[in-house]
Amino acid sequence: MKSGLSSALRQLAIPNGALLAVAALLLPWKLKAVFVPPAGEFIALTIAAAGVLLAWRLRTPRLMLMLVLLLVSERAWTTTWAGAGPAVRIALAVLLPLNVAVLLLVDDAYVDWEAFAWWGGLIAVQAAVIAVILGTDSAWVLRRLGHPLISQLGHGSRTPQLASVFFLACGAALLVAFLVTRKPRESGLFWSLCACFLAVGAGSARLSAGYFAVAAAIAGVSVIETAYLVGYHDELTGLPARRAFNQAVAALDGQYAIAMLDVDHFKRFNDTFGHDAGDQVLRLVAARMMDVGGDGKPFRYGGEEFAIIFRGATAEEALVHAEVLRSSIGQTNFAVRGPDRSRRSRTERRYRHRPRKLRKQRVDTRVTVSIGVAEPAGSEMPVEDVIQAADKALYRAKERGRNRVEVQAARRLREVVLN
Repeated sequence: MKSGLSSALRQLAIPNGALLAVAALLLPWKLKAVFVPPAGEFIALTIAAAGVLLAWRLRTPRLMLMLVLLLVSERAWTTTWAGAGPAVRIALAVLLPLNVAVLLLVDDAYVDWEAFAWWGGLIAVQAAVIAVILGTDSAWVLRRLGHPLISQLGHGSRTPQLASVFFLACGAALLVAFLVTRKPRESGLFWSLCACFLAVGAGSARLSAGYFAVAAAIAGVSVIETAYLVGYHDELTGLPARRAFNQAVAALDGQYAIAMLDVDHFKRFNDTFGHDAGDQVLRLVAARMMDVGGDGKPFRYGGEEFAIIFRGATAEEALVHAEVLRSSIGQTNFAVRGPDRSRRSRTERRYRHRPRKLRKQRVDTRVTVSIGVAEPAGSEMPVEDVIQAADKALYRAKERGRNRVEVQAARRLREVVLN
């Protein structure tokens, strides 16, 4: 529990929190001169625009919309310092966290043009309403938003209390979302929101432009982190993916062992209980693999196959930890619904869109795995041969009845390959 919390805090603080902390220390003293208008505005706009292009290219819609919001907010905020008046700044300070909160409703799985249109329309309506209020000489309506909610706390802050409440509520929602998902996009949104809070509370256009630039930079870093996560981590299991495994084995040298793991009868299990249950099996196996001993590093190799790298370990040492892992998985009870998951036919479920009537009957079963382990015969042996040897041991474990661990001598395989 404690290790999980500390890991989450590290993910939250590095690098986005650290970036904001450094900016908050340096901007008022060292970097303030860099953000002299119009140079400061240009820097903020350039960073945000580059982030939008990067987010579009890497298909991260939520962060892309955040960067668009920062572009619009920076322009609007700079205009208010140029003479539009404090009433507009009050309205922008109140609306900014609300618009960030709306982004939580945007599906980040794919680019949804309808959602983009709704969100863009929302921003346009807000701008139109502010323009109408200013055009009718009713700026007092906007200034009312800046009245203190608690009069005793009405001094000492440039940020309206109502805006501070919205910033706090939105920040709490983003923090909860990050703790649930552990994704860099939620971390990026959270720290970008914090930078925006500093921007609206800054005492000059120069500082505001600097903090908006920092917010855009944090969102841009989160786009890159998200792209890395997609490429190198398996979303279903939370384990590093095949690309991360290939990168890890390329850096192996000295003594090491590799274990290849496969879920027994996975296709039969998938066909009997459905793909959702199959996904649960994979998550169960991955969760047990995260606790593997011997400093083993687990990976999702592909499909129902996994891999573990034991640095500095012999095959015999890795065998002990692999056996403990196999036993742990096999002893875990796994409860799924029966094969008749719905009383309606597939055609009826597809076209009538009625709620599915799931069987209440539960089936208790067990998941077993087969594991093959191998180590290099010498420092000159290619890692590809060690992987082949582990695969060979894995298939032998399946041939001998499954739910077992086998070790393959990589030297013999190497001789076969050479001959």
